[in-house]
Amino acid sequence: MKFSNLFAPLQVGRHLYRNRIVASPMYNGQFVIIPSLSRVFLESMEEKARGGCAEVTVGETAVDFEYANREPFDPIDYTRHEGPTFEAFKHVASIIKKHGAKAFIQLCHCGESKLFSPGLKNPIGPMGYLREDGVEVKVMDETMMKAICDNFVTSARFMRAAGFDGVVIHAGHGWLLHQFLSARTNRRTDKYGGSLENRARFPLQVISQLREAMGKDFLIEVRVSGEERIENGMGIEETVDFCKMIEKYVDIIHVSSGIYRSPVLSGMISSPFAPHALNAGYAEAIKKAVSVPVTLVGGINSPELAEKLIADGKCDFVALGRQTTADPDFANKAQAGNEEDITPCTRCFGCFLGPLEEVIDRLGSLMFCTVNPKHNYPNRELLESPPKVSRNVLVIGGGVAGMEAAIVAADRGHKVTLVEKSNSLGGLLNFTDNDFYKADLRAFKDLLIRRVHNRDINLMLGKELTPEEIRSFGAEVIIAAVGSRSIVPSIPGIENAMKAVDVYKDGNKVGQKVIMVGGGLVGCEVGLHLAKNGREVTIVEMTDKIAPDAYPFYRMALLNEMDKALVCKTGLKCTSIAPNGITGVNCENQEEFLFGETVVYAVGMQPNREVVEKIRDAAGDVPVYEVGDCTQPAKVHEAVRAGFEAAVTIL
Repeated sequence: MKFSNLFAPLQVGRHLYRNRIVASPMYNGQFVIIPSLSRVFLESMEEKARGGCAEVTVGETAVDFEYANREPFDPIDYTRHEGPTFEAFKHVASIIKKHGAKAFIQLCHCGESKLFSPGLKNPIGPMGYLREDGVEVKVMDETMMKAICDNFVTSARFMRAAGFDGVVIHAGHGWLLHQFLSARTNRRTDKYGGSLENRARFPLQVISQLREAMGKDFLIEVRVSGEERIENGMGIEETVDFCKMIEKYVDIIHVSSGIYRSPVLSGMISSPFAPHALNAGYAEAIKKAVSVPVTLVGGINSPELAEKLIADGKCDFVALGRQTTADPDFANKAQAGNEEDITPCTRCFGCFLGPLEEVIDRLGSLMFCTVNPKHNYPNRELLESPPKVSRNVLVIGGGVAGMEAAIVAADRGHKVTLVEKSNSLGGLLNFTDNDFYKADLRAFKDLLIRRVHNRDINLMLGKELTPEEIRSFGAEVIIAAVGSRSIVPSIPGIENAMKAVDVYKDGNKVGQKVIMVGGGLVGCEVGLHLAKNGREVTIVEMTDKIAPDAYPFYRMALLNEMDKALVCKTGLKCTSIAPNGITGVNCENQEEFLFGETVVYAVGMQPNREVVEKIRDAAGDVPVYEVGDCTQPAKVHEAVRAGFEAAVTIL
């Protein structure tokens, strides 16, 4: 077997794991009792188990609903092992286990990070203090500690009765147990503060009491942050020492990093700017120090990398979060030797837009995946309904939307012809072949190209169909995916500047000092690419916000990289462009000149509507679906989803 280490079984306690792939905690356990969220939650859990993961872990689930929860979800009575809520959790465990995976759920207490709402109790933590938002955090006493220990046991017993094989106890990411462990948040002077032994006293009470109560058959996994990756944060040396303290009580140690209150910059969630397997060094250090299996999470999106991590002794298990959303069949495909057909996670944050508290009211519509349009697709009946007949489908345009439409239509049994006027597939995403940070997105683009070539699709490159050819083609359905083009702003001297999209193919024409006109997402990403390739870049944006069109978490990561590499000037409107720079007017109506050897502009895209209209005129009565940028400028997920939807609606 190509991935012999990745697919080697492993005995953990009294449980045999079929391989080394874990679906890491995603989607709160309470989602199962929220009607608007339960469908996608259950589909996701089952898909990951059916896809071959050895363990599937339900995400953050509060151990009580006075102090431990941070979301306005309905409380769960963990003492009641019957009724609709209990049956809902039984169903979750059963759909995971019926496909051969171990069913786990992550139990958490958010401690001082609990949001405060009128009528609710104040948050608690190792220290009493007034938070920056004006909320008083109450210091915990031993009575509270005992109650929390009991709550962990009570909730774990509920989960065991519901059929779960084990629980993940969250002792990382700045949640309550981690708050006690870290000297940054625990400055107590009693026996629960000071030395690491003292700071670990309460977390150890929770874990040891849980082991005593649950016995040896029930698996206990503890999640830790290898390092907090924040000023004065807990480091790997103390984390290793803590792991030595807990190893006799636990079956698995799960290694992450960072803290929730700075999830992107601390590396709790890896961005495209972070290395893959960014926590491998932490996992390796812990694995060398303990005898129990170690799980590594963080930016792992290929079986080749997963295999190497295990073969090199960095870890025993790899945990995949967003990757199992991008492709729930990751494990099955890798084991069958179909690794080249695995859809890679691009780490774009489409499925994790921002802090849960800020998006809770819109969660149902926000839970999407850029590269997996089936995820959270509302019309499951349509997906499962095969076409009545095989149609002759003509797809015009070989960008992301066109390729996705052609692939899905072919998979559904239609006769597909894909026509692209250039000599290569990929469309606008061909820029990823050269961009400094776009390896993950390039891998997705290349995957779509492979899928087109691997299917019975009549591919015509370097061909622009005439109206006569469209009329005579004999298509029963036409999908127009003809894209967009850069907006050329009416700025005097614009002929002295180059389009942002041309930077990638004409990079040798770019001078050392660059002025980028336009601070939207495209301008920022192209500017950062140039800066990382040694140029001195200044981004000029007329509004007061940079990259407002980026996903919130991605924007955090992007701005952090930009701060290290280039200069941004907001509130400056470019009024003219010269061969050696630009003139702009600031918010005080004062004129400024900025020198630059090259001026680049990125002020938006406009759909190729005239091309669409020509296609429609030539099509006559043949239905025409418009997908991707030719309707309006779209993000990758919107283009993929549009191509997918067009194909599945051809019946």
